[in-house]
Amino acid sequence: MNTAGTQDWIPGPGDALLIVDVQNDFLSGGSLAVSQGDDVVPVLNRYAALFRARHLPVFASRDWHPADHCSFAEQGGPWPPHCVAETHGAQFAAGLDLSDSVVIS
Repeated sequence: MNTAGTQDWIPGPGDALLIVDVQNDFLSGGSLAVSQGDDVVPVLNRYAALFRARHLPVFASRDWHPADHCSFAEQGGPWPPHCVAETHGAQFAAGLDLSDSVVIS
């Protein structure tokens, strides 16, 4: 896939878009923020619109943990608490267009 922009690449039959873990805890201000992570949201929205316009599938997955997850530092794991179920940090980015045609798992 060409990451320069949607104008350079057109999805076709058999293609699908997979959006992975674009959640508040991985964006600016989150507990595991990725530098410039917010910048991906408008790019993903353009790709998602392109796929939907061609009736191609768009999937979105999310990180989702119980409050006492074994990967958290308090439980002996390497990570700070992040994407705890039903919290703001676990929600998808507010600007991410996850319309009805997107399958979320």
